[in-house]
Amino acid sequence: MEIDYNLVQRAQMLLTLDHPLSQVRDILLCEGYPQDQVVELIDATEEVLNYLVPPEYDENKIGIDILRPGEKTEGRKPGVDILIDKHSGKLSLMTPQFQETWKVANEVRKAIRHQRSVGRYYH
Repeated sequence: MEIDYNLVQRAQMLLTLDHPLSQVRDILLCEGYPQDQVVELIDATEEVLNYLVPPEYDENKIGIDILRPGEKTEGRKPGVDILIDKHSGKLSLMTPQFQETWKVANEVRKAIRHQRSVGRYYH
């Protein structure tokens, strides 16, 4: 379905004003935008936001931020590319679309395996 560009712009503006997604939907419907377009846009936005929001991590998890070749460090927002559970050693790849994420994840897995095998002999 083709979504009206004005609808997209209005939704973006409301989201930048920190309105919750459900309120954005209600506002757009009250403003007379077609319900099918509003619902499709809100559903797509929710799906993207759920995908992009990094998982909660606490003192039991470690987040790794990877600096990619050619990427500038000035003005760069840190993000989580790999999340490691300290207890289980399980890795979650937040940016699997990047080759560097896989390379770093493989090295981290090797280090965890090595640490666990060495730890068996000394504990």
